[in-house]
Amino acid sequence: FPPLATASARSWAVVLLSSPAWLLGADSQCRGGVGAAARPSMFTPFSAPPTPRERPLACEVARIDILHISKIDQIEHAFSARLFIQLILRGGQHDAALLEGFNEPAPEFSLRPSATWLLHQFHFPNALRLEFAERKVTKMGADDLHMILRVDGTFLQHFQLHDFPYDSQTLQVHLSSHCANEGVAPVRFKWSPFTVKLQRPTHFALKDVWELDKPVRLDLETLNPSPGRTYPVLKACVEVTRKPTYHLVNVVFPMACFVLMGCCQFAHETTNVEGRLEYMGAIVLTSTAYKMSVSGSIPMIAYVTLLDKYVLACIMICILLVFEAAFVRDAYADSVALVAAIGLFVALQAAFCYQAYVA
Repeated sequence: FPPLATASARSWAVVLLSSPAWLLGADSQCRGGVGAAARPSMFTPFSAPPTPRERPLACEVARIDILHISKIDQIEHAFSARLFIQLILRGGQHDAALLEGFNEPAPEFSLRPSATWLLHQFHFPNALRLEFAERKVTKMGADDLHMILRVDGTFLQHFQLHDFPYDSQTLQVHLSSHCANEGVAPVRFKWSPFTVKLQRPTHFALKDVWELDKPVRLDLETLNPSPGRTYPVLKACVEVTRKPTYHLVNVVFPMACFVLMGCCQFAHETTNVEGRLEYMGAIVLTSTAYKMSVSGSIPMIAYVTLLDKYVLACIMICILLVFEAAFVRDAYADSVALVAAIGLFVALQAAFCYQAYVA
């Protein structure tokens, strides 16, 4: 090489002159030659990339509290509630991958995801509106990690109203994860009846309308939104029973009174057709108008409830009395019609009580 004038040029010359020797050493290292033992390695070893866990990560349920239920809407088939959920990762403090990005607001995904990332994957499939009041991971004791969720939301629930107003409903909150069972980071829910804490809601704002006796119940199911893709679902269920007093006083009792008042038409002579028809017409119109006025308190659904059957039966008895007033002229037949009307009324009350309290 010709003389080099600058220091930078000399440094480049040193690099060029030493490059063949370096390449020779690297090549001998790759082939396992003599140069590998004679020269120190110039490569920095790379750590192996993380691999997925061999089995689904177990999230043990420690506590689920439905703190309060503030609204049960039978028209929209929804209810509002506040929940506190506590899940345990046993031995999580000894897993370095679970401790990464501890309680970061936007945790990153890896093949061995952190507990904070897993916490952010939990969601509620039947939630119509949801707000997270608290979402964090805490260390409990010397071994475990606890994932805590406190949420306020409105949850969709299909109500069975065939026995309305003597119906019982199961309110369900579904907790699931975006991590599929067939994915690289699956999770599974589990609990032990000896360790999990389940109790009835502490604040029940609707205790004048619904009765709540049993504690929270847990169920497991699998969500299958698409072929070959399943997700675990934990269901927290609580049963409520409607108090029928309002509907008995405002619907059942007035309709029964209309039927009994319709039987008062037999006080008129059978020849007084105009008087009987005028009286029964007023009864039928009044009962129909009253039914329309209280329809706001009756669920607007596509099938007939127990209360609907009772109201329709009362109106049908009144309509039968209208036909009796129009066509019966014989006094004996009129007395038989009176006994039949009373018998139908008594049978209706017996059938209603049997469906409400026995069946």
